[in-house]
Amino acid sequence: MSVDLMRNFVNGEFVDEGRKVTITSPVDGKPVSEVILADKKSTMEAIDSAYEAYYRSWAETTVRERQALLSKLARLVQEKSNEYALMESINTGKTLRQSMLMDIPLGISHIEYFAGTDEFKFSREITHPEYPDTRGIVQNAPMGVVGAIAPWNVPFLMAVWKIAPAVLAGNTIVLKPSHHTPMTALNLAKDIRDTGFPPGVINIVAGTGSEVGNTICTDDRVSMVSFTGSTATGKKVMSMASESLKKVTLELGGKSPNIVLPDADLDHAAKGILFGIFLNSGQLCESGSRLIVHSSVREKLIGRMTEHLKNMKAGNPMDMETEISAITTGDQLKKIGSLVREGESQGARILYQRELGESVPEGGFYFPPTILDNVTDAMTVAKEEIFGPVLAVSEFKSADEAVRIANSSKYGLASGVWTRDMKAAFDIGSRIEAGTVWINEYHMLSAAAPRGGFKKSGTGRELGLEGILEYTQTRHLFINEKESDFDRVAYGLIISDQDQ
Repeated sequence: MSVDLMRNFVNGEFVDEGRKVTITSPVDGKPVSEVILADKKSTMEAIDSAYEAYYRSWAETTVRERQALLSKLARLVQEKSNEYALMESINTGKTLRQSMLMDIPLGISHIEYFAGTDEFKFSREITHPEYPDTRGIVQNAPMGVVGAIAPWNVPFLMAVWKIAPAVLAGNTIVLKPSHHTPMTALNLAKDIRDTGFPPGVINIVAGTGSEVGNTICTDDRVSMVSFTGSTATGKKVMSMASESLKKVTLELGGKSPNIVLPDADLDHAAKGILFGIFLNSGQLCESGSRLIVHSSVREKLIGRMTEHLKNMKAGNPMDMETEISAITTGDQLKKIGSLVREGESQGARILYQRELGESVPEGGFYFPPTILDNVTDAMTVAKEEIFGPVLAVSEFKSADEAVRIANSSKYGLASGVWTRDMKAAFDIGSRIEAGTVWINEYHMLSAAAPRGGFKKSGTGRELGLEGILEYTQTRHLFINEKESDFDRVAYGLIISDQDQ
């Protein structure tokens, strides 16, 4: 596909400041677009415009006014959903099937959720039990200017998840999509402009972390930073943001387990586990990269999984029949290969690897879906996020052992439990240290459900009411309409009443 030069979106206009680069597709290595990468100057201008827009008018808009704009944005994006899907796949290497049937429709439905939810209330009234003659109002006030930094793996969804709740809560925003995969976010800017959002409310500036990201994290006018990416980079973001005491939410790495109990529906579990790790070639933060299976059903389950893997269609991801995605960057492809080799050197063995051969386009980035066996807790492949199509298998004999293995990771983003026994599922699920626990399911994301991590998988939540509230700060109005007996007692501690 071919698109025009893509520019950054600042104060309601597309700007040329920055460095022009060519975007090549991981599908086949061919150029697909030219993009202006923002520099520090244009990032500062985006922050300027967001700051001015917030104080000029946006903070005073009503929730209903903001939702009306989000609803219109959803309709405009829906009209171009095929265009977005093509752009998302050619830029990231994920299959067109995934973009058309999952990522883009899911993103649109999530905009619609924020456009229609009635869960978010700007304020609520409370009573003060100590002071019966008074009342209180707790307001969810906007943070102000939000800086949002998104990763390269699901750029359209991430743009939606950062923008929609932030502006609904009354903030203005400067979004930095990854410089590797900026195309759908910059395309979204066109629909944001056509929707009629006031200039400066939403700014989108693609660029590197060292220029754009660092500027967002250190500028005093940015009140909050929402970051999604690696744990290592998240620590740097938090450190930079701490200098000006910004609020920070972090959605970071994962090493998510899928626990399979002996009574599980193995046909269903086999498909769900494969979906959990091989969707988007494992390049999802919550990918189910560890299989923890009861020893009594291990062979049967893996047998069914390998049969499905043999039938997964390899080919050009831009073909709707293809089921195996490319790896988005060359550096990530090298990292995956290096970690698998390290796993083998530490005693893991490749139980199955789906050969791709000449079925995938020449010049693209591809790694064969792989299952590693004989994996112990001490191995790197059990501890570190591979972020690729690699599943590490271990066994357990008791539920307590399964929970121990699942919680042995420093991460805690997501997990899955497969069983017909709902009491056991609830018991195990409630003991797993993870922000999301799927039961007989995986990867299904609801806009109404909070998403985020325990431990080194981050802090704060996205989506749902909790995700909206992250973009707010509370203000308490203590209201006393007339002098009370308590006032007389309290004030009398320091002021004598001469009339008495």
